[in-house]
Amino acid sequence: MAHVTRNSALQDLLDLFPAPAYLEVGVNRGMTFHALAATTKVAVDPKFDFSERPEPAPGCTVAYHEVTSDAYFGTIATAADRFDVIYLDGLHTFEQTLRDLINAVDFLAPDGVIVIDDVRPNSYPASLPVPAEVRATRAMLKMEKDTSWMGDVYKLVFFVETFFQQFSYATIANNHGQLVMWRQRRAKVVPRAIDIFARLQFFHCATERPVFRIMPFEDILALVKAARAGEDSAQDTI
Repeated sequence: MAHVTRNSALQDLLDLFPAPAYLEVGVNRGMTFHALAATTKVAVDPKFDFSERPEPAPGCTVAYHEVTSDAYFGTIATAADRFDVIYLDGLHTFEQTLRDLINAVDFLAPDGVIVIDDVRPNSYPASLPVPAEVRATRAMLKMEKDTSWMGDVYKLVFFVETFFQQFSYATIANNHGQLVMWRQRRAKVVPRAIDIFARLQFFHCATERPVFRIMPFEDILALVKAARAGEDSAQDTI
């Protein structure tokens, strides 16, 4: 199974649309944002970690908003804004990413796709939501060389399974772990009490692995294409 970068996965999804509009929340150094080709590109981050903004490609409109995602969705985005692909890679906490997801749905095109980064932490320290705790735990475990941080965004997958029934979803197996969501309702839902999400822990990523619906990106892309063609989802049999 060939490795798929975040950039190539996002570009393949953008290429499904004739004139794609792209929104990225959590741009940081802009390595992903600047590498992607789309007709409309919107970058949102409280502090861009780059000084130069590349010239847009011919026919491409680019907008930069150096604000929090809450400010963008609450005061800047308009009712006319609709995005074909929305990439959420902001603060790596369940609460903030959930808020971003709920807001993003309002600005998603009817057959659009949402991609959420870092839903599969690669270690216990990487799954902690507070950076200071991550550093302290790494030091205790002598894991300082591992600088990855996913936070507790993995909890969002459980939330999506229970509360976003109008979306189908899957997690990319052949990269660091990105959740892909597209509008296609699921017949079955797994009921969960709202307070359970605060109690989810890193080990649930392993003991409840089927929740993540992990599969190769090419299979996910095929499901998204099938949904856009109006075919029935296979989500409830995965």
